[in-house]
Amino acid sequence: MGGGRWVSSFQSRVLDSNAILGYAFKADIKHYFETVDHETLIDIIQNKIKDQDVLWLIRKILENHKIEIPGKGMPLGNLTSQFFANVYLHELDLFVKHKLKAKYYLRYVDDFVILHRNKRVLEEWKFYIDTFLRQHLQIELHPQKSSIILLRKGLTLLGFRMFYYYKLLKKSNMRRALKRLEKLRIKYDGKEITYEQVLCSLNGWFGYAKMGNTYNFRNKIILLFNDLFSGQ
Repeated sequence: MGGGRWVSSFQSRVLDSNAILGYAFKADIKHYFETVDHETLIDIIQNKIKDQDVLWLIRKILENHKIEIPGKGMPLGNLTSQFFANVYLHELDLFVKHKLKAKYYLRYVDDFVILHRNKRVLEEWKFYIDTFLRQHLQIELHPQKSSIILLRKGLTLLGFRMFYYYKLLKKSNMRRALKRLEKLRIKYDGKEITYEQVLCSLNGWFGYAKMGNTYNFRNKIILLFNDLFSGQ
């Protein structure tokens, strides 16, 4: 599931659960890509793939990555790493859905959210999940990035501040978008990119920003674009 669909799906789950007085357990895996255990990953894959040539290739892909801890870690941004990352945490998905019986659960790579009306239930699940991750996957929850939040106060997900009926772009993301546009102008002046590439980059950002209540800010971006690229 892409980031945009994930954000929209989360909001629909909140409304569907009628969790106005409920809570969210928002969690992150500590140093996830650096700590994925190779042998555990191979064991998981072997449950579905029996071809030894394919398994040999997977081992080579994992071994070719320069790592700090032998037998652990995957390169960030690599397409195979994204695939392996989801395969690895599919075990967590199964545990949460079938063992804990969590009804409202969503995961995006190593970030996940569970909704429930009872805070105590989420506190118990947090303990069970961290225990499962440590014992079965050799990873753990990030202590500073895993917490239980009162839903009505809003929740930060993928650059948005999520509320029941609307989504706001984080202020840091707004500042980053303005700086990004100025950098595009510098690259364009230096003939590093074409005008068409500028438009493509801008359209990609608009696709992301439109997921939230960003009408006024998008107009601000358009005005800045017209000012920076007037006469093009």
